[in-house]
Amino acid sequence: MEELISYSYKYPDIPYEITLFFSEIKKDPTSNYIVNKSVKEFCSYYKDKYNTKDLPQPRVIAKMCDVLCENLMMTVVHRGGVADMENSYLCTITFEEIIKKPAFAYLFKKRLNYVVFGFKYIYEDFKKYVLPIEHTDSKDDKHLGTGFLYSNGLVTARHCIDGAKKIAIKGIGSEYLKTARYKIPKNDLLDILFIQFENRIKESLIFSKEANVLDEVMTLGYPKIPGFHSFLTAEHAKVASRYTASVGEIVANAEDIWIREDLFLITAKIRGGNSGGPVVSNDGSIVGVSVNLPEGEGDYDNLGYGTVIPVKYVNDLIDNFEYLDTSKIDFVDF
Repeated sequence: MEELISYSYKYPDIPYEITLFFSEIKKDPTSNYIVNKSVKEFCSYYKDKYNTKDLPQPRVIAKMCDVLCENLMMTVVHRGGVADMENSYLCTITFEEIIKKPAFAYLFKKRLNYVVFGFKYIYEDFKKYVLPIEHTDSKDDKHLGTGFLYSNGLVTARHCIDGAKKIAIKGIGSEYLKTARYKIPKNDLLDILFIQFENRIKESLIFSKEANVLDEVMTLGYPKIPGFHSFLTAEHAKVASRYTASVGEIVANAEDIWIREDLFLITAKIRGGNSGGPVVSNDGSIVGVSVNLPEGEGDYDNLGYGTVIPVKYVNDLIDNFEYLDTSKIDFVDF
């Protein structure tokens, strides 16, 4: 059977079309009874609507439907037939407002793609949102950090910006960095920072949620050394130049480690330039920010764990903050 991810390229918006198809009630014209719609019918419907060369395979479509059921977006009505062709599902999502507003439809389609196609799709889609930060210190040594576009600003670790002689962020011109405001938490031990730009940025991540123990997550970030290659720690190794990802599970809520705030540990290591990057759930939601532990606060990383600041602190920071003094930082182009 083909991998689900291949369908994200071959068949546009297919998870959205699945939910739309199975949300519409079909009735028998003679008896007025509700008739179950099948996966086989959906495949024909999709091929006719998009005039595709190939018919979507029923077994792959059934797998997508089952993923949507696992995420409580659909429910199984009936299973049967060769290659799951007679499987029938029901989607209870109300589409009226979604269809009326293109912005809602766009976000809903994106969410469905994240849910159905998983981390491989999320990794590719997030590349444009996760940016390397070049930090030049007082000795003119260069260090890499990570930031990500979120809620019409950019989130990173505070230490990626604070104390720098020069800062450059790939994809963001120096003129935007010079006029931006740099928000930091009132708890100065929380290693996060939110850059609020003077003008709205074109597009950013907006989905976020609280993480729970044993949730699957993915960390995204840039390695410490430019040009370093790392493997995506998923079932299949994946090499990505400079932009790296690792997959792990949240293993514990780490309360009161050193900042008297709730943190959590993940089974993916966080090294060097990866700090400041997003930690993402398997439905494309930001659940936290990767950070490094201060020296003397234990050897969690040596044990294979990374430390994460939950996204709730980022969301709070947008409205409840102090400003970082950046008057001594020279903002330059990457």
